[in-house]
Amino acid sequence: MIYGRHLLSCVVLWNSLFLPSRLKIFVDPSFVKPKMSRAKKISLLVLGIVVIFGGWFAYNLQIERNRQEQREADKRKRDQQTKNVEQVSDAELTKNEHPLDSVLLLARDSLNHISETITDYTATLTRQERIGDLLSEPNRLRAKIRNELENQPLSVYVLFTQPAGVRGREVIWVAGENENKITAHEGGLLNLFRVVQPHDGFIAMMGNRYSIAETGIQRLMGKLIQHALHDRKYGECEVQLSEVQSAGVACRRIRVVHPIEREHFIFHIVEVDIDLQRNIPVRLASWMWPETDGAEPPLTEEYIYTDIKLNVGLTNDDFNPDSEQYNYPD
Repeated sequence: MIYGRHLLSCVVLWNSLFLPSRLKIFVDPSFVKPKMSRAKKISLLVLGIVVIFGGWFAYNLQIERNRQEQREADKRKRDQQTKNVEQVSDAELTKNEHPLDSVLLLARDSLNHISETITDYTATLTRQERIGDLLSEPNRLRAKIRNELENQPLSVYVLFTQPAGVRGREVIWVAGENENKITAHEGGLLNLFRVVQPHDGFIAMMGNRYSIAETGIQRLMGKLIQHALHDRKYGECEVQLSEVQSAGVACRRIRVVHPIEREHFIFHIVEVDIDLQRNIPVRLASWMWPETDGAEPPLTEEYIYTDIKLNVGLTNDDFNPDSEQYNYPD
């Protein structure tokens, strides 16, 4: 209500300062004093704008803090669950004593293939994430990624192309370099300066469920294996394997369902689609348990990799903010 009154006052001042009489918006004149000087009107208009947008910014900042606190709590739970998981040999998994054993064999085979044969790649990543109680609209990014190998650190470049509010944003991160910080900038008229921040800091995590250090198909499969090893300690697990079309290619879909919500499980349903020809994951999606009986499970996250080009020969210049191919401000 307070912001509404300030906004109405701003409209009155705007009318009196900038609009011809025939175009003035009708507002009860009792809201402002007559015979106010032009300078005072401008000062009050500026003050009103500052109050309105200051309140809006503070409100949204608090919402973001709440979301990040919830995300951090979820991350601590995930990290604790996968911290000291018991490793299981492939020979043990072939006994198929748990529904997740077949999942682990498929995931390990894919991860070994990625680590042994794929040095780098480019792709389009479409993602949708729930942070706190808010499900974001789909984001689309063009990505360049060098996998973590013995002689090279994980390196990530992303260019946001959708939605319009983040179009043109570029982010670069190389593990262990630049004090492990990202270098980023906004697009369009907001491309005024570089942002250099810890990759998992408050600013870098705004609007993100995971840090940029978790980006890529190699990290995706690694996390899937850790979670499967953790969940293997428990029952109440259903696994379905099928062949589907996903992300424009023929895939084997792994679908894992925990029918009953338990403290030791972090999701209700997870799906991973693995390209049958290239043996790489192209999609991951997960859902939480529905809040009421009969309701649809709420989507937690979905990541889809399309237009993947493998081993394209990325160089250090592809992860250099000063490269002429990028639009970083000086």
